[in-house]
Amino acid sequence: MLNSLEQNVQYRRSVMRVLLLLTMVGGVIFSILNIYRGLWSLAAVESVFGLFAFFLWHRIMQTMHLQRWVTIYLLPLFSAMVYAMYVPNSAGSIFVWILTIPVISYLLMGRKQGFWVSLFFIISGITVYHFRFIEGDIAINIANSLNIIISVCVITSLAHVYEVNREKNEERLLDLAGTDKLTGLGNRMKLAETFTLYAEYAKRHKSPLAVVLFDLDFFKKINDQHGHHVGDAGLRYIANFIQARVRKTDLLSRFGGEEFALLIAGSSEVNCFKQVDSIRQELADTHFTHDDITLTITVSAGMAMYGKDGDNLEALLLKADQRLYQAKDNGRNCVVDSNNQQAIEATLQTQ
Repeated sequence: MLNSLEQNVQYRRSVMRVLLLLTMVGGVIFSILNIYRGLWSLAAVESVFGLFAFFLWHRIMQTMHLQRWVTIYLLPLFSAMVYAMYVPNSAGSIFVWILTIPVISYLLMGRKQGFWVSLFFIISGITVYHFRFIEGDIAINIANSLNIIISVCVITSLAHVYEVNREKNEERLLDLAGTDKLTGLGNRMKLAETFTLYAEYAKRHKSPLAVVLFDLDFFKKINDQHGHHVGDAGLRYIANFIQARVRKTDLLSRFGGEEFALLIAGSSEVNCFKQVDSIRQELADTHFTHDDITLTITVSAGMAMYGKDGDNLEALLLKADQRLYQAKDNGRNCVVDSNNQQAIEATLQTQ
């Protein structure tokens, strides 16, 4: 979902800003210490990263390519951590920075990329650590190795579990936010998100995309005569009825009140019209029953095509809405698209 992606970007921008701030401060402190210790190459690396962090600090909140900069920043940073252990006269305590790699990777790169990046640099770090610092008593070496490996596994596992649950919770909240409570269909937010994806595909592959608006005929009379509980049951019935007759790739959503919106991807205008009109006709031939009340519910529909009638959701909904009202003016229980719009307009003008 697009909102999910937007939230992830903002979340990662904030994490990245904190990391950049710590890198700037750490770069200054550790470069001074390592110059004093005579570790000139390590001091140079830390100084460069401090300056790079300062450069990114001003760009990270505006850039449209956040993940690209995250990757450009983290891969050398993690390499520098491993290199710091390899430098002669460096302290073994530097390994504690290797323990931060899985946490940083999962927070900024996500579950999949974060896992593989963590795995590569953790293995590299453990290898370099053993090459530089493991020597002498075998029993102590084994104990040190187990402590290092187990601690890394624990931190990586915790980071992985946290990210998996964060993704699931975010998806669950976004699904709830994009779902109409009464019918269980998507709402306007879901419609807008899905349209953006479908429109990009339609533009790239030059495939058709239809936007259809349904409106229940005389629905206000149902509420007035039988009560809103019957009206609500009727809305659920219509939602299930239409949903059962569209493809899995189509999106049916509740647009508001007694209106429903349908996205039909990859089907020509003629075939879309046939599909929608078939649903309309089948519904008109079917009876809705609730609490011993039997009703015939019909719908009017207006249809618009991406590209032909507009290139954004607002324009297509406006055109579909105009045709929907033409269907209402034409006696209801019918479908209007661009092909029969002119004929209906001519008929209405002669009446």
